[in-house]
Amino acid sequence: MRRFLIGLALFGLAGPLLTAPVVNGPKGPPPDEVLVVSARSGQPQIYELNVKTKALRNLTNDASTNSYPAWSPDGKRIAFASDRDGDMNIYVMDADGKNVQQLTRGNERSRCPAWSPDGKRIAFGRSVPDPNGNPLSCGVFVMDPDGGNLRRVGDQDAWNPAWSPDGTKLLFASKRDGGGFRIYEMDADRGDVRQLTEHANPYGSVYPCYSPDGKKILWTDGDDDALELHVADADGKNVHKLTKEGGMSTFASWSPDGKAIVFQHLPNGEGGPLLIMNADGTGRRELIDNEPLITGARTAWKPR
Repeated sequence: MRRFLIGLALFGLAGPLLTAPVVNGPKGPPPDEVLVVSARSGQPQIYELNVKTKALRNLTNDASTNSYPAWSPDGKRIAFASDRDGDMNIYVMDADGKNVQQLTRGNERSRCPAWSPDGKRIAFGRSVPDPNGNPLSCGVFVMDPDGGNLRRVGDQDAWNPAWSPDGTKLLFASKRDGGGFRIYEMDADRGDVRQLTEHANPYGSVYPCYSPDGKKILWTDGDDDALELHVADADGKNVHKLTKEGGMSTFASWSPDGKAIVFQHLPNGEGGPLLIMNADGTGRRELIDNEPLITGARTAWKPR
């Protein structure tokens, strides 16, 4: 298992990704729709999954790779990454998959978009040279929803941002302190960084995100030879392991009411079920019985 996970990290298949941030909204039950990525048709495509009926609707249906979906706060648009122009770049489309627009261009491998809670900015990760000239490092960038006003936030080695519910901070993973990935938080405007977790995850597939009320953080961390979901207070204290499945539990997304979590469990690293559980780790059940391991297969629960 350890050899498999290390291999994923080296080839980018287990790189730390993030679920789309969720925001507070009206009281009542959360929407039933969750965005998932599946290669059941051959190429990775973005689907809308109904968590009650388990019905799937293909939104991209394209010959290219489509991954890392993220809802806009009003649920009317979806940001995602695609290599349909030959390079991995950020796109947006309507919630029904129509009116696709390309936002970034170039060969810097842009991915992992995350919409700010006010809908006015999109943060994403982009490959950048590290101090040694290694192009596999990643930086966090922010732009307007039309691709304008592009700027970098913070320094190097900041992977896959997730907005805080108030839109002032960005959660991310980084290897900056060596030994593997840890969770950090930075000011969305100034880029000031604060370390939240101490344990280093050498395998990747971190996918951090805030709870809808901003009081908790959720991420995947290394646990012996496994990757398990962990939760902690927003300051990184009171760490609690939510899953004890072995293998790989990742690609997690919180429901807008904070009561449920959708995630994928890969018992042998090749494929496994898409699962849903209560936010305390209880009540686990299957939504999809088996899905292959796909780069960028994060889930995203539709906001209210």
